[in-house]
Amino acid sequence: MDYAILDVETTGGKFNEEGIIEIAVYRFDGEKITDTFISLVNPEKEIHFYVQKLTGITNKMVRTAPKFYELAKRLVEITDETIIVAHNVAFDYRVIRTEFSRLGFNFQRPTLDTISLSRTLIPDMSSYSLGNLCTAVGIPLSDRHRAHGDARATVKLFQLLLAKDLQKNIIQSSIKQIRHQSLNKKILYLLEELPLETGVFYLQDENGKIIYIDQSTNIANKARQILTGKNKKSIELQIKTESITYELTGDEIIAKIKAQNEIKVNVPEFKPKRETNSSIYGLYFEFNQWVINPLNSKNKKYAWLSFSSAEKGISFINKTIEKLKGKEEDSDLINQHILDYFSLDEPNIILYGKGRALGENSFIYLENGVVKGYGFYNLHSQIKNLSRVKKIMTSALSSRDILMKIRNKLFITEGFKKILLAE
Repeated sequence: MDYAILDVETTGGKFNEEGIIEIAVYRFDGEKITDTFISLVNPEKEIHFYVQKLTGITNKMVRTAPKFYELAKRLVEITDETIIVAHNVAFDYRVIRTEFSRLGFNFQRPTLDTISLSRTLIPDMSSYSLGNLCTAVGIPLSDRHRAHGDARATVKLFQLLLAKDLQKNIIQSSIKQIRHQSLNKKILYLLEELPLETGVFYLQDENGKIIYIDQSTNIANKARQILTGKNKKSIELQIKTESITYELTGDEIIAKIKAQNEIKVNVPEFKPKRETNSSIYGLYFEFNQWVINPLNSKNKKYAWLSFSSAEKGISFINKTIEKLKGKEEDSDLINQHILDYFSLDEPNIILYGKGRALGENSFIYLENGVVKGYGFYNLHSQIKNLSRVKKIMTSALSSRDILMKIRNKLFITEGFKKILLAE
C-alpha cells in the first residue's frame, strides 16, 4: 500500500480563498520513501504578513515560482493510487482540492489524519500538534512550518503509528483490492516487491482482512514458501490472498514478539507452523551447580540458556565461570555472581541492538524479567527515561521461548546491549 504524505503552506486569509505557496509530497510504501515532490508555488495573490513571519516565505520568493496549474500534473502522478496522509489532513486536502476545482478537475483520494491516529495510538498527550508529538517521541523536526520539513516529520510519525497499530486498523481500512485473471500471475505479482529482510508480513483477503501473519529474517523467501506450497493450507492461502503487506523490524527477536502479539490481537484464519527449536540442550542450575541437559517440554521453562550441542553449553558455562569468579574461591558466591549476571529481573531494562536502517536502533523493554514492549529510535536521539520509552514503544508480551532467545542473544552471541533505565 502506498501513501502520499504531504504538507502545504498557504497565503492565509478567508476560508477557501487561501492560495498554496509551498507543497511537499513524499510517496511512502510503509517502509521507505519512493518518490519526492517539493516546490514553492506562486499563489497569484499576496501572502499575509503573519504567514511570512511564520514560514519565512515572502512574496518575492514565490514571484518566479511555478503556478499551481504548472504543478498539477506532477501532483496527480505522485498521489496516484495512494492514500493521502497529513497532520490535520482535512485542511491540506481541502486546499488542494480547491486548487484543482479552479482548474475544473475533480481531485479525489482517500485520506488518513495523523492527529486522529495519534490520539488513539499515543494517548494522554497534552497537545497533538506536530511539534509537540515529535518532541515527545524523539522525532527530529527541522525547517518547522516549511512544507518539506513538516511533511518529512509526518513520514516519521506515520511510520511510528504503523508500528504501534497492533490491530492493523490503518492497513485494513486503506487496503486496495488487487484482482488478477490468473492465480499464478497473482502470486508472482504479490511476491515480486517483498524484501529480503527481517520483519513481519501479513496476507490479506479481498476485503483487506488479515488471514495470515508470520515473521522471518527473509520476508520474501518465507512468503514464497507459504504461497507456493502444495499442502492444503498453502493452496487455500493462494486462493484467498489478494494483498501482502509487511513491516521491517531489523531484529529477528522483535519480529517474533511482534508476530506473536499481532496473531493474538487479530486472530487470523490461518496460523503459522510452529518453529522447531534447533537448540536441543539447556543450561540449568540444579543442586547448587550448573548442568547441561537435553531440553524437553517439561524442563524447558527452567533453562537459562539453550545450545545446539552439550559441548557448546559446557564450554560456554566454563568460560563464564572463569570470567566472573575473579579471585573468588567460594563456589556459592561464584554461582550467585553468575545468577545475578544472567538475571533480567531489574525493574527497568532496555536491550538495544540493530535497527531497521542505518542510524537507528531497535530496543526491547523489560520490567522485572517480563517483556513489556519494543520500539525503535534514532541514534542521535538517546533514550533518557522511562517516560520517553513508553511513548515510543509498542506494548507487547512474550513467551518463554522468546525470553530464552533474548537471553541467548544477550549473553551468548552478544547481539544486544543492556542498560538500566532511570525512572
